[in-house]
Amino acid sequence: MTRHTMEDGVIREMTPDEIAEQDARQAAAPPVVEPTAQVPQQISVGQGREALYNAGLFAKVQPAIDAIEDPDTKWRVQNAWDYRVTWERQSPFVAMMAGILSLDDEQTNELFITAATL
Repeated sequence: MTRHTMEDGVIREMTPDEIAEQDARQAAAPPVVEPTAQVPQQISVGQGREALYNAGLFAKVQPAIDAIEDPDTKWRVQNAWDYRVTWERQSPFVAMMAGILSLDDEQTNELFITAATL
Protein backbone atom coordinates (compact mmCIF):
# COMPACT_ATOMS: atom_id res chain seq x y z
CA MET A 1 0.00 0.00 0.00
CA THR A 2 1.39 3.38 -0.94
CA ARG A 3 1.22 6.34 1.36
CA HIS A 4 1.00 9.91 0.28
CA THR A 5 1.91 13.26 1.69
CA MET A 6 1.26 16.84 0.70
CA GLU A 7 4.16 19.17 0.23
CA ASP A 8 3.74 22.75 -1.01
CA GLY A 9 0.20 21.92 -2.10
CA VAL A 10 1.31 18.93 -4.19
CA ILE A 11 0.40 15.37 -3.24
CA ARG A 12 3.22 12.85 -3.73
CA GLU A 13 4.14 9.32 -2.70
CA MET A 14 6.09 9.03 0.54
CA THR A 15 9.59 7.58 0.41
CA PRO A 16 10.38 4.43 2.43
CA ASP A 17 12.37 6.60 4.88
CA GLU A 18 9.39 8.96 5.34
CA ILE A 19 7.10 5.99 5.92
CA ALA A 20 9.50 4.54 8.51
CA GLU A 21 9.74 7.94 10.23
CA GLN A 22 5.95 8.31 10.31
CA ASP A 23 5.54 4.78 11.70
CA ALA A 24 8.12 5.50 14.41
CA ARG A 25 6.32 8.72 15.43
CA GLN A 26 3.00 6.92 15.62
CA ALA A 27 4.49 4.08 17.67
CA ALA A 28 6.02 6.58 20.10
CA ALA A 29 2.85 8.63 20.42
CA PRO A 30 1.09 8.35 23.78
CA PRO A 31 -1.94 6.08 23.73
CA VAL A 32 -5.30 7.66 23.21
CA VAL A 33 -6.96 8.05 26.59
CA GLU A 34 -10.70 7.85 26.75
CA PRO A 35 -12.19 10.94 28.37
CA THR A 36 -13.15 10.44 31.97
CA ALA A 37 -16.63 11.08 33.20
CA GLN A 38 -17.36 14.68 34.05
CA VAL A 39 -17.53 15.29 37.80
CA PRO A 40 -20.89 16.85 38.61
CA GLN A 41 -20.58 19.99 40.69
CA GLN A 42 -23.87 19.29 42.47
CA ILE A 43 -25.85 16.20 43.43
CA SER A 44 -29.03 15.74 45.42
CA VAL A 45 -28.68 14.63 49.01
CA GLY A 46 -30.63 11.48 48.14
CA GLN A 47 -28.10 10.64 45.43
CA GLY A 48 -25.19 11.36 47.76
CA ARG A 49 -26.57 9.26 50.59
CA GLU A 50 -27.30 6.35 48.26
CA ALA A 51 -23.78 6.55 46.81
CA LEU A 52 -22.33 6.53 50.34
CA TYR A 53 -24.52 3.55 51.25
CA ASN A 54 -23.50 1.63 48.13
CA ALA A 55 -19.83 2.34 48.90
CA GLY A 56 -20.22 1.04 52.46
CA LEU A 57 -19.63 4.49 53.97
CA PHE A 58 -23.11 5.57 55.06
CA ALA A 59 -22.93 3.94 58.50
CA LYS A 60 -19.66 5.77 59.22
CA VAL A 61 -21.08 9.27 58.69
CA GLN A 62 -23.10 9.85 61.87
CA PRO A 63 -20.40 8.48 64.21
CA ALA A 64 -17.90 10.70 62.40
CA ILE A 65 -20.14 13.74 62.89
CA ASP A 66 -20.66 12.82 66.55
CA ALA A 67 -16.88 12.73 67.00
CA ILE A 68 -16.39 16.36 65.87
CA GLU A 69 -15.24 18.24 68.96
CA ASP A 70 -15.87 21.86 67.96
CA PRO A 71 -19.58 22.54 68.68
CA ASP A 72 -19.94 25.14 65.90
CA THR A 73 -18.36 22.88 63.28
CA LYS A 74 -20.35 19.91 64.54
CA TRP A 75 -23.62 21.85 64.27
CA ARG A 76 -22.81 23.07 60.74
CA VAL A 77 -21.88 19.59 59.51
CA GLN A 78 -24.91 17.98 61.17
CA ASN A 79 -27.17 20.65 59.70
CA ALA A 80 -25.76 20.07 56.21
CA TRP A 81 -26.09 16.29 56.61
CA ASP A 82 -29.69 16.52 57.85
CA TYR A 83 -31.21 19.42 55.94
CA ARG A 84 -29.37 20.34 52.74
CA VAL A 85 -31.22 19.65 49.52
CA THR A 86 -28.05 19.40 47.43
CA TRP A 87 -24.36 18.82 48.02
CA GLU A 88 -21.89 21.01 46.14
CA ARG A 89 -18.64 19.27 45.18
CA GLN A 90 -16.51 22.25 46.24
CA SER A 91 -18.39 23.01 49.47
CA PRO A 92 -16.74 23.04 52.89
CA PHE A 93 -19.23 20.36 54.01
CA VAL A 94 -18.16 17.92 51.29
CA ALA A 95 -14.48 18.67 51.95
CA MET A 96 -14.95 18.05 55.66
CA MET A 97 -16.94 14.84 55.16
CA ALA A 98 -14.38 13.56 52.67
CA GLY A 99 -11.66 14.18 55.24
CA ILE A 100 -13.63 12.52 58.03
CA LEU A 101 -14.26 9.48 55.80
CA SER A 102 -10.61 9.44 54.62
CA LEU A 103 -11.54 10.02 50.99
CA ASP A 104 -9.06 11.70 48.66
CA ASP A 105 -10.16 14.00 45.81
CA GLU A 106 -10.29 11.17 43.29
CA GLN A 107 -12.48 9.01 45.55
CA THR A 108 -14.77 11.95 46.28
CA ASN A 109 -15.06 12.70 42.57
CA GLU A 110 -15.91 9.05 41.90
CA LEU A 111 -18.66 9.17 44.54
CA PHE A 112 -20.11 12.29 42.89
CA ILE A 113 -19.94 10.67 39.44
CA THR A 114 -21.64 7.53 40.76
CA ALA A 115 -24.23 9.53 42.70
CA ALA A 116 -25.23 11.45 39.59
CA THR A 117 -26.26 8.18 37.95
CA LEU A 118 -28.58 7.14 40.79
